[in-house]
Amino acid sequence: MTQLAERPLLAGSGQSVGAVPRRALRLPPGWPLAAPLCLYPLWWVLGVGQFAFMIFTVPMVVHLWRRRPIKLPPAFGVWALFLFWYVLCLVMLPFTAPNSTSGTLSGRAISIVIEFAQLICATITMIYIGNLPVAEVSQRRIQKWLSILFVVTVAGGLLGLASPYFQFTAPLEHLLPHTIRSNYYAISLIHPNAAQVQNVLGYQSPRPAAPWSYTNYWANNLSILLVWFCLYMWYPAKFRRRTTLVAVMGLAIVTIVYSLNRGLWFGLVASLVFLIAAVARSGDFRSALATIALIPILVVTFLATPLHTIVSSRASHGTSNDIRAFLDADAFKGALASPIMGWGGTRKATGSAQSIAVGPSAACPKCGSAPIGSTGQIWEVMFDEGFVGVILYVGFFLMIWWQLRRDRSAIGAAARLVVWLALLYTVFYNNLPVALTLVMISIAMSWRNLIPPAPGAQQVAIA
Repeated sequence: MTQLAERPLLAGSGQSVGAVPRRALRLPPGWPLAAPLCLYPLWWVLGVGQFAFMIFTVPMVVHLWRRRPIKLPPAFGVWALFLFWYVLCLVMLPFTAPNSTSGTLSGRAISIVIEFAQLICATITMIYIGNLPVAEVSQRRIQKWLSILFVVTVAGGLLGLASPYFQFTAPLEHLLPHTIRSNYYAISLIHPNAAQVQNVLGYQSPRPAAPWSYTNYWANNLSILLVWFCLYMWYPAKFRRRTTLVAVMGLAIVTIVYSLNRGLWFGLVASLVFLIAAVARSGDFRSALATIALIPILVVTFLATPLHTIVSSRASHGTSNDIRAFLDADAFKGALASPIMGWGGTRKATGSAQSIAVGPSAACPKCGSAPIGSTGQIWEVMFDEGFVGVILYVGFFLMIWWQLRRDRSAIGAAARLVVWLALLYTVFYNNLPVALTLVMISIAMSWRNLIPPAPGAQQVAIA
């Protein structure tokens, strides 16, 4: 840091001769990204965890405004068109969709405002990182921040298994008006809970949720963050780092298996296949053989521990299959009834997979009336924005995946894997409120590698 030169006394300044002027407090570069990633447990406790990324997009916008002109990522026009289509389809919001309850317009409006804000947040975060000079915030530093959040997610999973009924009232809940506190979706994003206790195996069992509200959110975010944690800990090759990687992954596997989340299991198998193919294409056959050698080790570990019992029990208890099939069918039928513009937002399904008469009651407030599109992002987009929305949404990720193939680095491979998972998970998971932001962060990191450095720019990155 350079020393400030002593300045002579200026007339009327009131500053003594030789005094050093005070520096204004300056936050470190990239702090709007570091704050939600590294301090997420704090935001979770306060009740603003699911909104932390939204909050910190405000200083991101200020940063972008001050550093105009703004660079945009590849295929951004397709994504911008999807956002425009999302807004345009809101004209369908007052109409009643087939096989759905009417609900209240105010209740739909709250969910839509939150959802659109999350879409904008993810978009701004991607643009912010792409316009953040590598000399100020290195790629490795962002990987470190993502790795911290991965460890927090694993810790949340262990908390959910050890104390599944742990929950408390967040400070934000006391400040909200009754209109929002009575909205189930809104309050579920705010109220901290460790796990969801569900009857999946024929008996009550905990499924990790902390710090992400729902077990499916937890699984989606964990699988994305795992990619960056492994990359960060594997390079540079040091014994201590890789030992830590193995230890943390051992704990993560426990939470992954006991989460009973088949979508997550399928995603991890797909990730392993992607890894083997990527290493083989790189020409590093030694690393490819080492990766393939992991398979028998994993199989033996799986068969020699209680893990295989849990997995086989989960496979034989497919109680959620009927629910998913019922809601997915309603989403498809709704899209057929309004194929161009959808219905502008989700609705609650009439009845349930058991009977059209099943619905909420005093004894069972959560029976029936599940939100259409809650079983996967592709189904939500299909119902809300029609088949045109599906083409734009999926088209963006396919195009960005194709563009990122030009980045031959390990970061590029990791980003393409995350995009591949995002496409795969659209069938099982919803990408909001946070998973989409994590995907956009991944895209932005690879995009940074494709941006040519500005003439005369500092080339030494801060580690």
